[in-house]
Amino acid sequence: MRIIAFAWTTPALLAGEKTCTRRDWSPEYARRFKAGDLLAAYDHSPRVHGHQVATIRLTAAPEWSNKYPDDDYWNEGFDYLTTQGAKVDGITPAALWGSWVSERPYQWIVRFELAELAR
Repeated sequence: MRIIAFAWTTPALLAGEKTCTRRDWSPEYARRFKAGDLLAAYDHSPRVHGHQVATIRLTAAPEWSNKYPDDDYWNEGFDYLTTQGAKVDGITPAALWGSWVSERPYQWIVRFELAELAR
């Protein structure tokens, strides 16, 4: 099973509040993923001693896009993380989202559902 790490957004994933992630993957790598695929969700990369925390199921193939619809603020789990006081590299989820919206970088948008929590 392929692995995807969530790092600082792991709490939103585990709370069922994250159903979307954006990735800077190569096109070749992104094309390996299809709707229905199961992925092992890790809190950090196994290379830095991360652990599997859940299994997710892709609800669509990754999409190459620079669209940032308002709903994706919630789908990324940023609203949940804001209520938890989370920050990444010293900035709030809202500030990170704001930079994405203003800069509109192309990224692979990966949509998924939480299939099960790891035991």
